[in-house]
Amino acid sequence: MPYLSLFKPARGFPAQIFFDINSDGQPLGRIAVELFNDVPVGSLRFQELAEGHEGISYQLSKFNEIGPGFIRVADLQSLTYAAEKAASIAGGETVEQLEVEQQEAKHTHCQPGVVSLIIRDAKKRPTKERLVAYNGRLVTVQEQTGAVPNGSGFVITTAAQPALDATNLVVGRVVRGFDVVERIAGMPAVRANTGSPFFKVAKLAGDKRADVAEKGFGRPFSRVVIAQSGLGS
Repeated sequence: MPYLSLFKPARGFPAQIFFDINSDGQPLGRIAVELFNDVPVGSLRFQELAEGHEGISYQLSKFNEIGPGFIRVADLQSLTYAAEKAASIAGGETVEQLEVEQQEAKHTHCQPGVVSLIIRDAKKRPTKERLVAYNGRLVTVQEQTGAVPNGSGFVITTAAQPALDATNLVVGRVVRGFDVVERIAGMPAVRANTGSPFFKVAKLAGDKRADVAEKGFGRPFSRVVIAQSGLGS
């Protein structure tokens, strides 16, 4: 398929991972993703979530947005079951190490079939610089303040989306099942009405109802979930 031609296959990294997708309780098909070995923290994190590392899994996660050129799976609510226990998932509970890999930009959202973890909110938020340890050295990362993604939600592109390079860490590519991705992308979804005068006035006035409505933009009317996921193709 032409959308795979720009990437070199990963070597030395564990095998592909898969997602079995259901729509309104009915099987839709399987998506297989090959992970990149030059983004080790992000790729391992994605693999562990697909496998259900220590019980934290993508299983039953919803596709919560059909956007222009991508489909999105929502963040997991937590990366650990016990509040007093630190998450042992690759990269931990923060996105600091993912941000370092994202800033080094090994891959971009240059074509359909790109898979990436969401590590920053696309909406503008105040930022601050922070020093983090990475591979035995201190590096500076830009950190958003307030509620931010936890590095578990992800997108699959259906077209080139260079704007996502600033917010997402590319970890792999779809190698099978892109027809399933296209079927999800073609599903009816809540239409974004940001051009509505009522919406514009509500946003300017700080009406929280506008924020709630905005979060629902792009949400598919069908319940599309990851029924099973794991290591394999």
